[in-house]
Amino acid sequence: MTTPVREFDRFEELAGPQLYRRNAFAVTGLPTHASGPAVRRHRQKLEARLAVEDRWPGARDMAPAGGYGKDEVRAAFEGLQDPRRRMVDEVLWLWGSADSGCGCPADVHELHDSAVLLHARALRAETGDLDLPLDMRASPWEHAVSAWGHLLTDGALRQHVRHRIRALGDPRLDEDAADDLLAGLPKLLVSPFPQLFADRATAARLTPVCSAWTGFPPFAGLFAELFERAVEDAYEKIHADLLTAEREREAAHYREAFLLLRDGVVPGFEDLAPLRPFVSDWRYDEIAHVVAVGLNNLAVELLGVSVYRPPSASRREEMVWLAEKAYEIGPDRDSAGLKENWETIYDHVTGTGRRPARARKPFPWFGFLLVLAFIGGTLSYLIEAFGFLPVLFVGVAVLGVVGYIVRFLWWLADGVRNGRRRT
Repeated sequence: MTTPVREFDRFEELAGPQLYRRNAFAVTGLPTHASGPAVRRHRQKLEARLAVEDRWPGARDMAPAGGYGKDEVRAAFEGLQDPRRRMVDEVLWLWGSADSGCGCPADVHELHDSAVLLHARALRAETGDLDLPLDMRASPWEHAVSAWGHLLTDGALRQHVRHRIRALGDPRLDEDAADDLLAGLPKLLVSPFPQLFADRATAARLTPVCSAWTGFPPFAGLFAELFERAVEDAYEKIHADLLTAEREREAAHYREAFLLLRDGVVPGFEDLAPLRPFVSDWRYDEIAHVVAVGLNNLAVELLGVSVYRPPSASRREEMVWLAEKAYEIGPDRDSAGLKENWETIYDHVTGTGRRPARARKPFPWFGFLLVLAFIGGTLSYLIEAFGFLPVLFVGVAVLGVVGYIVRFLWWLADGVRNGRRRT
């Protein structure tokens, strides 16, 4: 009978940036192929050491600063007694040489151990356990993504896991459980990102890394699910600030409402930018819509109030900022109305009747010259048929009229386009 995925509770325990640090083999320093007697002997040795010392450094390859305490070591040994927990930790630790009876090609073990070491190195750098400059962090990420991606798509990992299940010989775990374990592994490998994305600079830097993970089929659909909670948390905070700002607006506490929107709502929305590639279009547009409406409502109300009471210089700046931000943030379906409000407020505040400057596209001279060439060829034909002077007189007049009409239509069309364009 196949072990269901839910029995691998170890996935939830390891999930996050510390997934390698908490690995039982990292804590105990045991090799992944250690047998039951070897595990017991090593445990006795460590317990004797920890009876006189407070800390144990752990595995040499990935020892964290300060090592591990007695409780962590004890819990790691307890976990190794459960084959379901042990197999998860084995897959996420070093296998060593291929001479272990598993039948794996040597390059599979090398690729696996490289994936573990590089992924752990990248995570340790992000969490501060390893001093690695920012400009050097991309390389371990790129190689770890490639190594794990290839391992999980070519089937070699499954062969090794099935062999290790047979070697453990525990009736609580059969060979078919390998499929369930490997089905949950991709999600565990990318589980650190939601926590790492809490920092905006880190999120911006790691967005291309997440995109690289999605290039491999086992990881393709994971990031929307992983970031769903982060998006919901951000939206709930934005929504709460919007409701508070709305109450302040209704109470005519306009300054308080403005500060809530400027210092809470807009930064909260901007924090979603790194998550944009992993959020569905409809969800992102819906969030943008409610933010833009909140900004626009306050801008329009301030405009109405200013009709009866001339606004101060700071109030005029607030009105323009609110309207402009609403237009920048709003989805395409709101664009026309938000732009009209922005331009109306700008006209009212400046008192100049001038709208915000809009860029014009250059006149398409190349296309215009092609038209002239076509007309010139036609004229050549007509000259042969009717003579030079009659055709020249008529041709010059026609060219002048056509050129004027084309240029006028272009500027007219460009003006219509600019009426819809964001600036």
